[in-house]
Amino acid sequence: MFFSLSKKFIYIMLLVFIFISMIFLCSFYVVYGQRIQEEQLSVFRRNQQYVQLLLENISLRKELNRGRPGNNKDITRLENELSFERRSTAALLRSYNSRYESIKNGINIILFSALLITFLLIVLWFLINHFIIKPINRLSEISLKITAGDLSLRLSAPHRRLRDELDILSDNFNKMISTLSDNIIEIRQREHFLQSLIDGIPDGICVIAPDGSVIITNQTYNKQIGSGIPPACGKCYTLHYARNEICAKNTACPIRAVINQKQQRFQSIHQFAQAPGKHFAINAAPVTFSSLGGREETCIVLAIRDLSDEIRFSHQQKLSSLGFLATSVAHEMKNHLGAIRMIVEGLLNKIPANASPIEQKYLHLIDNQLIECIKVPERLLRLAHNPSGDDPAPVSCQDNIKEVLNLLDYEAKHNGIIINTDFPDEDLKIIGNDIDFKMMIINLLQNAFKAMPQNGILTLNIRRNRKKQIIINIQDNGRGIPARNLPHIFEPFFTDGSSAAIKGTGLGLAIVKSIVESFGGTITVKSKEHQGTTFTLAFPPAP
Repeated sequence: MFFSLSKKFIYIMLLVFIFISMIFLCSFYVVYGQRIQEEQLSVFRRNQQYVQLLLENISLRKELNRGRPGNNKDITRLENELSFERRSTAALLRSYNSRYESIKNGINIILFSALLITFLLIVLWFLINHFIIKPINRLSEISLKITAGDLSLRLSAPHRRLRDELDILSDNFNKMISTLSDNIIEIRQREHFLQSLIDGIPDGICVIAPDGSVIITNQTYNKQIGSGIPPACGKCYTLHYARNEICAKNTACPIRAVINQKQQRFQSIHQFAQAPGKHFAINAAPVTFSSLGGREETCIVLAIRDLSDEIRFSHQQKLSSLGFLATSVAHEMKNHLGAIRMIVEGLLNKIPANASPIEQKYLHLIDNQLIECIKVPERLLRLAHNPSGDDPAPVSCQDNIKEVLNLLDYEAKHNGIIINTDFPDEDLKIIGNDIDFKMMIINLLQNAFKAMPQNGILTLNIRRNRKKQIIINIQDNGRGIPARNLPHIFEPFFTDGSSAAIKGTGLGLAIVKSIVESFGGTITVKSKEHQGTTFTLAFPPAP
């Protein structure tokens, strides 16, 4: 409860005034009250004597009236006593008047003393208010403003020759605020340097407390969560997964792994609620520091990497390898095939007129096949072309799939795989990039080949659905995908190859999903073990 100094001083002065007044009243009672009581007692006694004398006087008068001579001595004695009583009464009256005057003087002294004490208390209050209360109130006001964050305020102490404790307190207070302001500026500079340092890290950085509170983040992390909420205002499970409570025990939680299970390193792949189409690799580690109370506290540092970059890098790496292969194949094949074709053309030009039609037919067939063989490295060169910077354009689904099938025809026949196609007469087109579309189909077909190592049937069909979307189905009758793995097949680096022949890097389907989403489409999968798998791609049609 707040009780101001002004009220305290007023109440103290009031109590002092009452105490001094009580002292005066007690002194007055002791000095004059007892005298008044003694005078009243003497008056009562004298009144009793007067009554007694009156009674005797009455009796004497009765005797005189009866004609009996009285005793002269007694009469003389009574007269003397009456004379003495008259003198005593007169003296008592004089004494009473003088004592009454002294009582009046005592009351006047008390009143004058009360006025003097009141004046002194007012002067004391003015001095205390001017030299103590006002500086303290000013100190309190400035302290409140400094607490609110205004560190530019200072106490203005007058330049006096006679300095007191409050002047020294004001100087020390100003020095303390100056030091505090310098320290806060230095801390803010260090915070800015630290923030700039972690903002320069390409991975997302997030430091969280054991209760899930976000302490510090960098710009990459803020872009990764993409929520538009200041990260320092929330919990990690709210920012990452839009939950109102900590993650369940059956989930891969970095807080539970680092704090409860005492793991020094924790790695997992997660999807954030605000970026459902992306996968993030999370690496967590503990960091211990001393708090202000001297206790050691442990927080968790999360390094979050967007695996979309890894997918793009893998895709580019594949294109680069394919480009290198295409360049080598084109260089080797085109030179030799070109030489062979020149020979065949020379033979065709020098065919004698009497040559049989069969010979001419076979030579023309050889020439046509050579032309088709020369087109193979050209297809590889087009497939390896870096599509970055190319604007989206209409992509013919049938033509590009047929070109991919021509590239993979030898592999399919080598594995004994029969490829059935069901294409409409209408040329269905989507908006995208030819090279990415071919890479997407190649990944899906090669996965199907791996699922059918010995013989099998691969079916491709293209159609429109009721929503006018273009649907591409790729179906095989291979080994299928276990139900437990279906939710994870599009995660980067996820693979369940049971042998070295089918085991891959785990990026193929992640690349496929990334390409499909870049085309504005969706991809779904249905699979049963030992029965086969069907991938369904749905794209909006090109206008």
